Amino acid sequence: MDRKSVWSEIGEKTGSEYYENFPLACKCTYGTGGKADCFFTPDCAEKAISLVKELKDRGIPYVFLGAGSNVLISDDGYRGAVVSSEKLKGISVKADLVTAGAGEKLENLVRQSLYNSLGGIEFLSGIPASVGGAVAMNAGCFGKNAGDFVSYVVSTDGIKSRADCGFDYRTSVFKREKIGIIAVCFALENVEFEQSESKVEYFRGLRRNKHPKGRSCGSVFKNDGYFAGKIIESCGLKGFRIGGAKISEKHANFIVADENATSADVFGLINYAKKKAEEICGVKLTEEVEYIGEF
Repeated sequence: MDRKSVWSEIGEKTGSEYYENFPLACKCTYGTGGKADCFFTPDCAEKAISLVKELKDRGIPYVFLGAGSNVLISDDGYRGAVVSSEKLKGISVKADLVTAGAGEKLENLVRQSLYNSLGGIEFLSGIPASVGGAVAMNAGCFGKNAGDFVSYVVSTDGIKSRADCGFDYRTSVFKREKIGIIAVCFALENVEFEQSESKVEYFRGLRRNKHPKGRSCGSVFKNDGYFAGKIIESCGLKGFRIGGAKISEKHANFIVADENATSADVFGLINYAKKKAEEICGVKLTEEVEYIGEF
């Protein structure tokens, strides 16, 4: 059986919509990358779980994709299946618990919580991520992380309590063991609307003022015991360019891609920054950005 008929068979068996030979550049914030053999969009927990089981049983490589705001996709694309969370939507509120589909925008979660006078996650405002992606990487800043507010996660490997999620700096069991997130329940705090709204605007403004405009993945490197941007800046790399990608003059931990950039340009710049940081500062930078495909 050829691969094309395999995709059709999997799609029909699991009930998930699918698109063969799908261009991935439109699904990531860098706007670069090649095509996936197949792009699946399950729209409920049952379909997502069934899809992942089917891919595993057939030995087909797969990767999960949210908003694509923290990934770099190979120019050669991905040989296998991309499982997208874009149709796993919906937000519900019950007392101080807010449950959101993995494909919901993080900003929608923050806003819906605010409208119900629930807070604690205002620091996530302005991050262009999906709920699932933010939880999988344990996104955060200023000493707070998304995982701090998780009650439980509905995943392709069952329901996991916060203790089961293995949250650590910019990682979780979902990243380490390649488990898909379907929905997340957050335990939030009762807050005054005006005070919480002020925090939301503060964090959004902070990111708007400090972060460069243009196509990027946010922070390229982890700030793990050091500020990666300061290290890169001290190496004199602000504004340094390879092809259509350059290290931002505004914030050195951002790589901005021009319209003609390739993923190879960005990847080359990442490796150059790592090399210079170790040569000049003796620091081994570790990527926060996730790679999809072969580099």
